[in-house]
Amino acid sequence: MRHLNRLALVIALALGAAHPIAAQEFGERYDRLKSEAAQGDSDAAYELGVLYYLGHRTQQGGPERDTERGVALFRPLAESGDPRAQWRLASAYEMGSGVERDAEMAYSLYQQAAGQGFLLAKQNLGKLYLDGRGTEHDADKAYELLREAAEGDQQRAMVDLARMYQDQDLGPEYDPARAVHWFRIAAEKNNSNGVRGLSEAYLHGHGVEQDSIEALRVYVDYEERTGRAQTTALLRILSQMSEEDRARADEVAEAENWLGTDPD
Repeated sequence: MRHLNRLALVIALALGAAHPIAAQEFGERYDRLKSEAAQGDSDAAYELGVLYYLGHRTQQGGPERDTERGVALFRPLAESGDPRAQWRLASAYEMGSGVERDAEMAYSLYQQAAGQGFLLAKQNLGKLYLDGRGTEHDADKAYELLREAAEGDQQRAMVDLARMYQDQDLGPEYDPARAVHWFRIAAEKNNSNGVRGLSEAYLHGHGVEQDSIEALRVYVDYEERTGRAQTTALLRILSQMSEEDRARADEVAEAENWLGTDPD
């Protein structure tokens, strides 16, 4: 029975369930963070702000989501030069979450954090330059920031950079093959936009040899890796394929046992 109870606890923790012991421990941590933040600990204040802003640990004993309270904790940290808090506060202004939406303020804060080398801020700042939000459109600055962030393993930057390479009107350097390179890296990290970009590149032969079977395989592999059903995406691709290619896809799917179980 002791082993059975231990197994149940491990399963509950693996599934993110609010086991009573885990909830109690996190509740104690939450209380400790509040105490340390009140004493001026900036790391504790930041972590506490994240808990309030996201409200993602409620079931484990954390606070209910309170974006305004989170912003109130981020603001003094951002003003003191903390790039994490500058990025969080900028994101709040960009989305209008806990504060009134203000793209120019978001731009200013992203710029401050990016100036300290904070990759998430570079990623978001690059997108603002690309979209011309909060500042004037500047493809060159967008490209440099997104490239730096993508090379720093930021997935959204990988996808946005790939789109710039793919579209002659977006970026300073048109290179569809390079776009495929970044879509592939993002897809391998299970980024859904990277998966879609890579699949469509194969489907239309943009930057890579046209291969509708490979376009399907990108989604099949993604579903097998993540367990997230991709029925709608697969049907969308099949609807754009010729009758001959659909028949060939059926043969490949059966031969490779796509999304099935290996025979005994």
